[in-house]
Amino acid sequence: MKKLLIFAFLVAIVAGTVNATVATDNKTVIGEWKYEVPTAPYGYEAGTLVINEKEGKLAGHVKFADGYKIDLKNVSFTEGVFKCGLYVDYEYVSIKAKVTGKDLTGAVNSPEGEMKITAKKVK
Repeated sequence: MKKLLIFAFLVAIVAGTVNATVATDNKTVIGEWKYEVPTAPYGYEAGTLVINEKEGKLAGHVKFADGYKIDLKNVSFTEGVFKCGLYVDYEYVSIKAKVTGKDLTGAVNSPEGEMKITAKKVK
């Protein structure tokens, strides 16, 4: 019985450590990011990525220069890699980028092809 209690205690500690690590990782990406996609069509080439956490899961939206907002889908951040998608003009566009400090660099995949994205964290 004593071994079972010790085992249960160790499992609880490990589970708590894993959850704390995930929460810490998410803090790296949560916030506002000013992005640029120089080769994107006019109106979509710059704006703000706003990443937040809702009910323990990452969420967010893109705010374009004209103020128009689109919700992000399938938002994740694992091992320093941020991934999400969104529908722009009825077309699914995916983003995959590496986060290093306050910099984000990666690619946007759209029906028009792959484009480079860069962003800087502002908040």
